[in-house]
Amino acid sequence: MIPTPLLRLLRYSLYLAIIGLAFIELIVDAVALGGLNSFDYGGFRISFSAEKGAAGYTMFVTLITLLFIPALTFANVIVNRGVGAAAKLNHIINEVSISAFFTVLWFIAGVVMAVYAGNGDCQGYSLCSKFKAATAFAWFPFFVFLVQTIVLVLIMMRIRGNGGSMQTPAYEVDGAENLPTAAPPIHVDNDPYTHSSKDKNAYYNSNPQVAMPAPA
Repeated sequence: MIPTPLLRLLRYSLYLAIIGLAFIELIVDAVALGGLNSFDYGGFRISFSAEKGAAGYTMFVTLITLLFIPALTFANVIVNRGVGAAAKLNHIINEVSISAFFTVLWFIAGVVMAVYAGNGDCQGYSLCSKFKAATAFAWFPFFVFLVQTIVLVLIMMRIRGNGGSMQTPAYEVDGAENLPTAAPPIHVDNDPYTHSSKDKNAYYNSNPQVAMPAPA
């Protein structure tokens, strides 16, 4: 079993790794797109429409990753700043769904980039090298998101096992484990006639000034 502190550390570290890798992909993909737009082969302009479409989709996935994942990573900080709605981002069921969704998006980005990058040698063409670099870096966020999804599923299982709900924040890995347990109810018997006759006789014997009621 993975220790709870390690799960917390993995979750946070993987989010930071995703943000860093997305920044790198933003740069290399922008360079590849720039090369596609300005490529000139002996005075002839080649449209590279399919390659531009692949790089453009990857750029779109990169941008929404950079917009969404930092907000998810630091949602508790945003909540402390007064944006209460951000707390829903950290619900464990939401984090698992979001991570799985981005895993699929990055897998598609890696596939479409690889289709047009090909397997051959670039033979000195800088545009080819730039596109292959963008393709290679597109796979890194996919693999990190895949690992993050697995980690979040483990966190969700830990939370559910400790009595937490699907709305428990993912950073509260212990779920309901640390919540105080309710004290057992205290039964107060206010009915004097539930006591045994021996107790009644002892009471009246020690308090002769109190008259014993006549039996009904």
